[in-house]
Amino acid sequence: MNAESFICSLEDEILQHPAVQHPFLKRFATGPLTRRQIQIFGLQHYQLVRVFVNYMTNLLPKIPDPDAAVLFRVVFDDEFGQHTLFRSHPALYRNFLKALGLEEGSWGRVAPLPEVSAFIENHMALTRDGDFLSGLGAVGPGHEFSIPAMFTDLVAGIRRNTALTDEEMEYFTLHIVEDKEHAVVFNKLIARHVQNEAGQAALRAGAMRSLALRKSFWDGLMHVVFE
Repeated sequence: MNAESFICSLEDEILQHPAVQHPFLKRFATGPLTRRQIQIFGLQHYQLVRVFVNYMTNLLPKIPDPDAAVLFRVVFDDEFGQHTLFRSHPALYRNFLKALGLEEGSWGRVAPLPEVSAFIENHMALTRDGDFLSGLGAVGPGHEFSIPAMFTDLVAGIRRNTALTDEEMEYFTLHIVEDKEHAVVFNKLIARHVQNEAGQAALRAGAMRSLALRKSFWDGLMHVVFE
């Protein structure tokens, strides 16, 4: 299939993936949650948030396109808060954790679940050691396209069970909007490299590997949050 059809097909597949339709997300969105349950989720999820930009910096030098840095500028600017550290995505997430009543620095003392450590280590390897198309699949479709759907469930659960303000939840609501825009940026680059079956297979493999790790991450959270 041509590049446009491939991207559309992959995005449809991602929306139906077990990671995006995970029981943890559905239960989080619709059921009762204690503040402690949301804190447990938040502390573990923050471990992923704080390293995402590392995947981007690993991947960028491997992309052969001379304009890749220009294309990704908007993504980096959003991640770093438009050059203001207080608006960086990790900073916005820490605002969320503080609003949940967590002490300053508690996010640095949490012991990551094995699934959290595996998620980070494997994404570092995918973007650092793998071929650039697999890394692009993991960070692009695997992250930027899938996150708005997953975060919609998370926002529903947080709103249902807390009195947090829109400002305190901004990390999540911002990503529902921004990551849709980021996916468009990634797709512009991806389209150049999926003109044949080999390119499509490599890109899809990276996206599916990322989503498999995401499913495992939700599996781990299901056990500690709900059981």
